[in-house]
Amino acid sequence: MRKFLNVCMCGLVAAAIMTGCSKKPAAETTTAAPETTEATESSAQETVPTVDLSKVDNGTITLGNYKGIEVKRDTVEVTDEEVQQAIQSDLAAHEKDIDVERAVQSGDVVNIDFVGKKDGAAFDGGTAQGYDLTIGSNQFIPGFEEGIIGAKKGDKLSLDLTFPQEYNNKDLAGKPVVFEVTVNTIKEKQTPELNDAFVQENTKFKTVDEYKEDKKTTLLQNKNDQADQTVKSNIYDAVLANSKVEANQEAIDANVENVVARYTNQAAAYGMDFASFITAFTGMKEEDFRNTVKTQAEGIVKQRLVLNAIAEKEGITVSDDDRTDVAQKMGYESVDSMIQAAGQYEVDDYIISNKVLDFLKENANITQ
Repeated sequence: MRKFLNVCMCGLVAAAIMTGCSKKPAAETTTAAPETTEATESSAQETVPTVDLSKVDNGTITLGNYKGIEVKRDTVEVTDEEVQQAIQSDLAAHEKDIDVERAVQSGDVVNIDFVGKKDGAAFDGGTAQGYDLTIGSNQFIPGFEEGIIGAKKGDKLSLDLTFPQEYNNKDLAGKPVVFEVTVNTIKEKQTPELNDAFVQENTKFKTVDEYKEDKKTTLLQNKNDQADQTVKSNIYDAVLANSKVEANQEAIDANVENVVARYTNQAAAYGMDFASFITAFTGMKEEDFRNTVKTQAEGIVKQRLVLNAIAEKEGITVSDDDRTDVAQKMGYESVDSMIQAAGQYEVDDYIISNKVLDFLKENANITQ
């Protein structure tokens, strides 16, 4: 869920900003059977309004000590093994499917025609032509992909299978069927070799050594960024512990309502219902998502109280340059489009929170 789960790094606020510019969620790659699952159409759904948080009382705070907080920062390093793993990931991303003249093996991509029949008659959703299937991807019901292993190009197969009892189509659940399958082509995935030619074709570098060095530098930067975020989080936790904070339930509920509203509207824009969109976008079930939002809402309201109190005391404010910087980082065309999507209060709150966290880090006593 990207920044959403990071409470002390302005999680709910970042979620508001991110949902305003997020891309369409990727289609699910695992299905229970060889038939298309269509999203529930809800594009006609009206936009759900959000609460104006600037008019909500967050609660009360008695600010404690926030300067000179003692915190330890982990020493970071990058191993050769980590560099190699990152390189292998890059190579895998450039895999190509190459035609082969041999029997089907696990991992191959086969192009097939198939017809699924129950009681001798083809059933809806069980027929396709020219379908590309990766063997071992578990896209189909148990036994389907396994039944293709060992076949050769041009082979015609008859697979006697049974749909799972829990299958979502009651007419097929637990029922025996026959899939008539024709193997059109067989391809294997080939990973490119790491050499200067690959580097020059796919990166901005000319040699493998330059590419490896950049990969190591990037990994080290990422680890340092994570270590800094952990430091900020620990400092904030200490400041919170030093302070007396009481969050208003009204503010907590408003934050929950806004997150749900934004994801509901985003779902409608893609013609999806809320539950399906949440699963596709976050990988969570609706109930788990709502529970996560509720748990974090109290934390974000307390964080807002603490960080805003420090901002007021230290004269930390939001500038036009701050807004422009965030809009660029979040991928918006302009500040106005970001504010229209996320809201003025949410944008400025996100900026203030991060500026105060930076201030706290600069004024902490950090040891290795």
